[in-house]
Amino acid sequence: MQIPSRAELERFFGEDRAKEVQFLETVAAWPSLRILEYLYTNEPATTGDVARGINMDMRDVRDRLEALENHEIVTQEGDRWHTRTNSIEMTITQGENQLEISHTIESSSEPVEESSESVITRLSRLLNPFQ
Repeated sequence: MQIPSRAELERFFGEDRAKEVQFLETVAAWPSLRILEYLYTNEPATTGDVARGINMDMRDVRDRLEALENHEIVTQEGDRWHTRTNSIEMTITQGENQLEISHTIESSSEPVEESSESVITRLSRLLNPFQ
């Protein structure tokens, strides 16, 4: 699923709102929600892990992960993806002559230590070998 470019969205919504509309389109679309759901429970994960875990085409998953990375929702370290946030709030309100759109991203306050992360990942794989 292709995400509309900023230029396309500027034609419909104007330059000021295009960035927020693109954020909404990227983060709130079902493929992104599936990816985030998978990463929240299985991170760190490779693109292939995510694609297999949610049964989506690997190219589509890669494109979506890169779009989420552009919005600072996920980050890639080596070949593994991690989430950068534990809360995303989007607000759409009625303005005077148009919709007003905004968002906030709350970063994870306590990163998991590398050694703990490895243990959690190994335990997850032991408990569910079909991942």
